[in-house]
Amino acid sequence: MTATDRPTEPHPGTDPPRAAPAARHRPAPARAAPPPGPVHDLRIVDLDALTPAQEGAWTTAYRRHGTRLQQSPGYARAVRAAGHRVVVALAPDGIAAFTDEGAVLTAVCDDEPVLTEHGQAERLARLVTAVHRATGASVYLPLVAAAHAESCARAGCTVWRRPPNSLIDWSRDGADLWERALARGSSQLRRKRRLVERDGLTLRPGTSGAGAFAHVLAVDDRSWKARQGQSMRLRGGQDALYGHLVDTGAVTAALLLDGERPVAFRLDARVGDRLTSLKWSYDENYRRYSPGLYLLTEGLRQEWAGRGVRTVDLHGSPDALKDLLHSERVPRADVWCGAADRAALRARERADLDARVASAHEAGKGLRHAFD
Repeated sequence: MTATDRPTEPHPGTDPPRAAPAARHRPAPARAAPPPGPVHDLRIVDLDALTPAQEGAWTTAYRRHGTRLQQSPGYARAVRAAGHRVVVALAPDGIAAFTDEGAVLTAVCDDEPVLTEHGQAERLARLVTAVHRATGASVYLPLVAAAHAESCARAGCTVWRRPPNSLIDWSRDGADLWERALARGSSQLRRKRRLVERDGLTLRPGTSGAGAFAHVLAVDDRSWKARQGQSMRLRGGQDALYGHLVDTGAVTAALLLDGERPVAFRLDARVGDRLTSLKWSYDENYRRYSPGLYLLTEGLRQEWAGRGVRTVDLHGSPDALKDLLHSERVPRADVWCGAADRAALRARERADLDARVASAHEAGKGLRHAFD
């Protein structure tokens, strides 16, 4: 019940990718198009070597144009704290952070990986191709919004389709959320909600700090993901990443409690009028309550109604819970600029995972069955 898109990568996302069968994910060949013009004044700097002026410019750009936490200096530093080398591409057109694996640079942010003025998709192609030429490394952008991917394809990058992202229109402060879930679901939803309230489970919204994250980890360690090797402790430093973010308050943890025992969590990051629910999970012993449904209906409304949010981003591909709640699904793709053989290998890996998750979803089974 998380929304994580990359099981072995340090930055969330919150469920492993879900998509149509693998046959729909064949990578499009790189197009024979002239490369975009050079990005003048491009600087590629190790995160640890950023000057105060460079970090200040990044912070200013984030405050002015940021739409995702993953575009921020604070998020990049959390990735670094999780043990990953991070480099930053700085250019007049935009700023992007990458984890550095030597032969491959992977964007830290998905969806809109370059921090720039909204709607400037062509700037991503210019920056990505310039970074590839400057470093000689392949540049990988997972789960990019379709408009950005199309711009990169026109610039000669390899692109393959991935599962869409799920969004909730929050313009009515979630007043229509429960009714939409009931219309798409069954009478069992009402029974589960009554069960939560009858047994006295309570919501604790918006917590941060080390104590809050200790509750999050306690839940995650008792979830199905711990048994399937998908918990935060078992996935490439995600415990350190999210621990840093919750400790600093960049991400808040909403908790569902049985007395003082945490039984479910939802991790949120707000940027402007967009709230992203990065990850959620529950204690397997409380499965009968469908805690995720409660946290993403009543929990979201109690915490975020009347606070100026316009969009809730569920940060992940279709699953049974998102099927009940989403208002819109936004197409996405992976982008690769560099070695064609590595691109083909990465596309096959992602297509295999997408197909397994989609197969479980289409069979009416939960995400856990994709990892059996």
